[in-house]
Amino acid sequence: MSIKRKRAAEFYLFISPWFVVFILLGLIPLLWGLYLSFTDYSGYNYATLRFVGWLNYKDVFTDPDAMAALRRTLIITVINVPLGTFIGFMLAVLLNNRLKGLSIYRTIFYLPSIIPVVATGLMWKSIYAKQGGLLNNLLGLLHIHPVDWLGYDLSVSSLIIMLLWGAGGGLMIYLAGLKGVPQSLYEAAAIDGAKTVQKFRYVTVPLMTPVLFFNVIMGIIASLQILVQPMLLTPGNNGLISEPIQPIYLYMVHAWLQIFDFQRFGYGLAMLWVLFVVVLILSLIVFQTSKYWVYYESGEER
Repeated sequence: MSIKRKRAAEFYLFISPWFVVFILLGLIPLLWGLYLSFTDYSGYNYATLRFVGWLNYKDVFTDPDAMAALRRTLIITVINVPLGTFIGFMLAVLLNNRLKGLSIYRTIFYLPSIIPVVATGLMWKSIYAKQGGLLNNLLGLLHIHPVDWLGYDLSVSSLIIMLLWGAGGGLMIYLAGLKGVPQSLYEAAAIDGAKTVQKFRYVTVPLMTPVLFFNVIMGIIASLQILVQPMLLTPGNNGLISEPIQPIYLYMVHAWLQIFDFQRFGYGLAMLWVLFVVVLILSLIVFQTSKYWVYYESGEER
């Protein structure tokens, strides 16, 4: 056996555990789910499974609840992703300086992103509670009447604030990118008379755009799949998970309810594949626009 073939065999041998797991637990369930989205599958009717073609997908686009939920999800994504990206980036810029107790600050800002989502949701639900909630207790000290943070008028804002609380999730990626900016560029800018703001605008931001681009894509994907947070913020539910009120009734919530509450598995899977197409389209749009704002060290745009 030649050296080239031997190295190829060793490579495939090393990746085989991951590849087998990917095939068995990733690709096969994915393709099976795609097939079931074209059937009347209800979770229990394998013996009488019937192929219905594009009917489930047609129902998605003619379902007013699904379309309204998708519209709300897109609106929250448009607000959440830019704000989350900006806050995370600015936190990284601040924490990239030499400060006393820097490791403590980095831990504090990164910690919210690793707290389990259920714990986060329950914590914010108690903060927003109209009776006995932390925010309303603080307002009471100022002699301000309690605010219904989880009501129809403010539930969207409350959800976005909770999501932005975890904006430090990309902190490590931003810090790694900032560490990769050559100091020689800052020195050259200083020689040319550039001030701190000018260095940030003309050196830091352009060289960080690939990192910003990556986090924007990941933020879009995550924001479109929001599920547990609005269900946990629902006021007055007896359990942990409940149907949210209309302003925060998002697309994934509707899909989850169709599958697990109404056993409309085929329809729910069709909803998920429609969401996949939406994610793909938005990602392609960001990729196409990246050539106008993403810069690389070679000076070329892509």
